[in-house]
Amino acid sequence: MYENYLALIPFFPLLAFLLNSLLVKNKLNNVKAGLITFLGLFTSFILVILTSMHVMENGPVHVKLWDWMNYKNIVFDIHFVMDQLSVVLCLMVTGIGSAIAFFSIGYMDHEEKVGKFFAFFALFAFSMLLLVLGENFLVLFMGWEGVGLSSYLLIGFWYEHKKNGDAAKKAFLANRVGDFGVVLGMIGYALVFNTLSFRDLQHPDMAVIMANKELLIGSSLLLVLGVTGKSAQIPLFIWLPDAMMGPTPVSALMHAATMVTAGIFLLCRVSNIIVHFSVVLDVIAWIGALTSLLAALIAVTQTDIKKILAYSTVSQLGYMVMACGLGAFSTGLFHVFTHAFFKALLFLCAASVIYGCHHEQNIFKMGGLKNKMPVTFWTFVVGLLAIAGIPGFSGFFSKDEILSMAFTNPGNGIFLYSVGLLSALLTAFYMTRMLCLVFIVKPSHDVHDSHHHHIGEDNGHDAHEIHESPSVMTIPLIILALCSFGAGYVGMPHLLGGHHNSRLFQTFVEKFTAIPTGHHHLSEETEITMMIVTTILILCSMGLAWYIYVKNDHARMRDSLKAKFLGLWMVSNSKFKVDELYETVIIKPLYQVGHFLVDIVETHVVNGVVKLVTKGVNGGGAFLDETKPEKLEMGILYIIIGLTILVTAVFNAFIFS
Repeated sequence: MYENYLALIPFFPLLAFLLNSLLVKNKLNNVKAGLITFLGLFTSFILVILTSMHVMENGPVHVKLWDWMNYKNIVFDIHFVMDQLSVVLCLMVTGIGSAIAFFSIGYMDHEEKVGKFFAFFALFAFSMLLLVLGENFLVLFMGWEGVGLSSYLLIGFWYEHKKNGDAAKKAFLANRVGDFGVVLGMIGYALVFNTLSFRDLQHPDMAVIMANKELLIGSSLLLVLGVTGKSAQIPLFIWLPDAMMGPTPVSALMHAATMVTAGIFLLCRVSNIIVHFSVVLDVIAWIGALTSLLAALIAVTQTDIKKILAYSTVSQLGYMVMACGLGAFSTGLFHVFTHAFFKALLFLCAASVIYGCHHEQNIFKMGGLKNKMPVTFWTFVVGLLAIAGIPGFSGFFSKDEILSMAFTNPGNGIFLYSVGLLSALLTAFYMTRMLCLVFIVKPSHDVHDSHHHHIGEDNGHDAHEIHESPSVMTIPLIILALCSFGAGYVGMPHLLGGHHNSRLFQTFVEKFTAIPTGHHHLSEETEITMMIVTTILILCSMGLAWYIYVKNDHARMRDSLKAKFLGLWMVSNSKFKVDELYETVIIKPLYQVGHFLVDIVETHVVNGVVKLVTKGVNGGGAFLDETKPEKLEMGILYIIIGLTILVTAVFNAFIFS
C-alpha cells in the first residue's frame, strides 16, 4: 500500500501541471488555476505524511517503476525511495509548497497568465519531488535538471521585459556550469562503485574507497561544483539575487524550501563517501563560510526588500554548506528544515508588503506599516526572531548547533566559528534594519540612489491606500509563523532537551547520513556561556540597527555613517563587483573568441576552403566541357584512371610509412 502512495506522491503535481497546461487557453481565473495546483500539492502532502509515518516506524519504502537499461554491471532504473533523508525534504516541498500555492491565489489575482504561472509552479514541485525521491543518481539528476528548467520558466515569467529574461538566462547558465560537475561526478562514482544507487553508497567498502582515493576526491569536488550552482555558493551564487525578477511567491518557493536546498541534500546523499576525505570537507566548509559572510556584507546596504532576502538566503545556505563541511550533515539538514519555515515566512511577508504597497519594493519608500498591516508585521517579527537566532525560536537551535560544531572542530574550527558568528551578527543587523524601515519609521520619499519598483509588478505606489492583505494571503503567514517558532524543538541540544528529547531530528536523519566525528565535547558550563554570549551579541546587533534607524533621524544617521565608512559602503552596495569581475574575466573574452571564430575563421578560412573547392570543381567541369569527349565511355575512363592513381598513391604511402 505504501509503495502505491510513494508512486503517487510526484504524480499529483504532474497532473496539476498537465491540467493547467491543457486549460491555459481557456483563460482560467486565478482561483481555479491556483486551486488545481494547491490541491495537487496538498494531496501529495497527505500522502507524504502517511508514508513518512510508516518510514519512522518500519524504515524506508521503495518502489521500482521500471528498468530502463543496463550497462555492464550498472543498472539504470526509475526507482523511488522514501527514507529518513527524503522524508524531511518531501514534507517541506509539499507542505510549504501548498502554503505558497494558496498564498499565490491572492497575490496573482490581477495577473492575466495565471494558468501558465500555476502550471510552471506545479512542474517545479514535480521536478523537486523527483530529485528528492530518487533512489539513484539517475532519477535525482532528472529532477535536478527539471528544477533548473522550471526555475528558468518561473524567474522569466514576465519575459516581455529584458531584465527578467536576462535574469532567467543567468540562472539557467550558472546552473548549467554546476550541472556539468554533477554529471562528471556521478560518472566517477559509478566507475568506482559500479552502481548509481544511494543505498549501495550508504555503507561503502573502505578498501574500494582507499584504492580509488584520487578519483573519488576529484568526483566529490565535481559534485561540490554542482552544489555551488544549485545552492548559490561561491563562485556560482550570482544568479540567485537576480532571480528576484520573478513573482515574489516564486522566490519563497525556490529560495526557502526547495531548489536551493537541493545541493545540501546531494551532499547528505553522498555523505558516507566524502566524510573520508578531509580535503573535500575543508573545501566545502570554507566555501560555505565565505559565502555566508560575503552575502551578509552585501545585504547590509541593499534597498530592495527582495534583494535583501535573496542575499539572506545565500548567507543561510552558506551556514548549511559549512555544517556539511564540518562533517555535521544532520545539523546542516536541520538548518535546512528550520530555515525553510522562517525564510518562506519572510518572503511571503515581503510579498504581502509589496502587494499592500501596490508593488513598491524600495524599503526607504515604505515605512509606518505596523498599524496598517498588523498581521504581516507580527508574523514578520516572528520570522526576524527566528532568522536572528533568538532563544526559543527555530533558528536559534539549528544556528547554535552549527556554531558549536565549528567551535569544537579541530584544525580550522575556531576560524570557521568566527566567520559564522560574524555572519550571524550581520544577519541580525540587516534584518532588524529592514523591520525598522518597512514597519516602524515614517517613509522617506527623497531617496535617489535606491532601486525602483519591480518591472512587471508596477501598479503605482501612491494610487491607493496601503492595506492589509486578504485572508487567502494572511492565513499562510500565520501557519508559517507558528512553524517558525516551533520547528526547532525537534532538534534541541542535550543541554535543553535532556536525554530522551534531545536531537530527535538529527538522530533520525543520521540513520542515513554520516555521523559527526572528531569534535571535542563541550561542558555544560561552556555551552551555556556560548549561548548567552552569542545571544547578547545578537541582541546588541539588533539594538544597533534600532538605534540607527529608529532612535535617530535615520536619514541623517545613514548619511553620516555612509560618509565615515564610504569605502566599505560602496564595496558592499556594489556587491563586491563580482558581476563586473565575471564580465571582464569570462564573458568579454568569450565574446572575443566568438567574434574571432565568426569574423576570421568562418569568414576567411571555412568560406575560403568552400570557395576553393567550388572553384576547383567549376574549373574541372569547364576543362571537361572544353575537351568534349565524343563518347561517354571516355569520360568514365578518365575518372577511373584518376581514382586508380589516387588510391595507389595513398596505399603505397600507407604501406611504406
